[in-house]
Amino acid sequence: MWTGFYRLLFALARAWWFVRRPRTEGAVVAFWCDGRVLLVKSSYRPHYGLPGGFVRRGETHAQAASREVAEELHLQIPPTDLTFASRESTVFEYRHDTTTIWEITVDAPPAIQVDGREIIFAAWKTPAEARALLLLPPVASYLDRRDL
Repeated sequence: MWTGFYRLLFALARAWWFVRRPRTEGAVVAFWCDGRVLLVKSSYRPHYGLPGGFVRRGETHAQAASREVAEELHLQIPPTDLTFASRESTVFEYRHDTTTIWEITVDAPPAIQVDGREIIFAAWKTPAEARALLLLPPVASYLDRRDL
């Protein structure tokens, strides 16, 4: 039931974006552990990405990334623990999106709780394994540049 609800909301959002062609701001976190990055997959889109989401009015990008990680994975990461990695701009899904990517390196994989509603998959992947998947454009660009 919940996945259908998320898919419906996402379809409505895409229709709105098609009409409005908005500029959006996002913030995501690249968790790294032993050369692997944590990827997630949402219930409403075929792409794999990094945990995160839209920046709310009055939030810094680091605060948004921290909030989204807490909402999606039930992990509490203070914004001050995040390191700026890059800013990616792309036209995708009928909107001009600018995504700020933050990084954090952990010594051991944290316990992750995927709710099966919005986020249906989370796994650690090497950059090569990640590139074999259908990635969101900012994530693909980030991984390509990070390996240079």
